[in-house]
Amino acid sequence: MSIELRRFSKIEIYISKHEAWSILKFFWPGNGISETSLTDEDINFAQGLLLEAIDASYKMGYVHIVYDQFYGKIPGSFTDLASIVKSFAKKAARHWFRHLGRKTLNSAEIYAAVRQQIALNFKTVMELRKQSGELVY
Repeated sequence: MSIELRRFSKIEIYISKHEAWSILKFFWPGNGISETSLTDEDINFAQGLLLEAIDASYKMGYVHIVYDQFYGKIPGSFTDLASIVKSFAKKAARHWFRHLGRKTLNSAEIYAAVRQQIALNFKTVMELRKQSGELVY
């Protein structure tokens, strides 16, 4: 999993402000940032998080069966984010995903372990955003 997110030009942004807010709440449920206060940079960041989460979850899928057998079931996508993930995956250019093929874009999901690791990797970024109002990553 990367600690650096892809950045997008304005025409490459495929999520709405509301979807960006939902994504940020998905990674940090108690972040305290209102939907109305989101900036274009926040939306770019949220889309980068979503791209990384989908890609990392797919990569993790290679070991899904072994993990499932030895440690229990890995949760699939979270229902409140499922439609955002599917919509984004359909709109996003396929070359953005390092591990997703054409057949699997429509069944993209985010594993809980991936969500937790990404939230941890970018925790400081979110804390600084909450405190200063600026997003720096």
